[in-house]
Amino acid sequence: MISENINLFHLEPHMGVYAQFFGLIVLAFIVGLTPLRYPFQWLETYYHELSHGLAAILTRGKIGRIKLNWDGSGWCSTRGGSRLFILLMGYTGAALWGGYLYLAGFKVGITGSATLLQIELGILAFTTLFWVRDVITLIITATLASVFAIALFFPWVDFIPLLIQFMGIYVVLNAIRAPLHLIDGQHVGDGAALSDLTLIFPEGVWIALWFIIGWAVLGGLMYLTLPGAASVFAYVGSYLPAF
Repeated sequence: MISENINLFHLEPHMGVYAQFFGLIVLAFIVGLTPLRYPFQWLETYYHELSHGLAAILTRGKIGRIKLNWDGSGWCSTRGGSRLFILLMGYTGAALWGGYLYLAGFKVGITGSATLLQIELGILAFTTLFWVRDVITLIITATLASVFAIALFFPWVDFIPLLIQFMGIYVVLNAIRAPLHLIDGQHVGDGAALSDLTLIFPEGVWIALWFIIGWAVLGGLMYLTLPGAASVFAYVGSYLPAF
């Protein structure tokens, strides 16, 4: 236990990095309560629907169309593929894509490498070209693409990598919060569809799974990007009951 405490003292020079990370989380929660949330909500919905579509492709299905709306809602039409995997990957994929986006911004800020962000912009352009069929969705994806493009052209501007990291954090947090909205007693949405499809696990099990996955992604980002995070996890784990 003494050695664990000493490891925690070694974190003191990095308190600014920790404050920035958790500050982004707090800011994301605040933005999520205001009308400013809509552009970031578009991004989370895009990732959610893209994940449905990619799940279809990976299970030998096809994407028909991706539709995004001004209010942050959307849908993805698919044909064929594994319905179980397609439904499961909506919230799961959104959390994973959010983590990817955070790492892309982190990579730009730390090393100046924009490779991850270039890949993301290419995926967005490909999606728009092949699966967007209406003006509203086109405007939304073009807006998102413009943000990524600005980050690529002006990576040396300090706040731009931080903006990309914030967008990633917002997507992950929304992937955690959004499934909780399914707890409404109406039995609609991906969780209800999975419950009806499997006839084994109730809707609440799927909601809990997505909730855990979202927090796992957030914890993974801490582990990968915060200096000494392994010591923090070990210290916290030492106080948890053993099973």
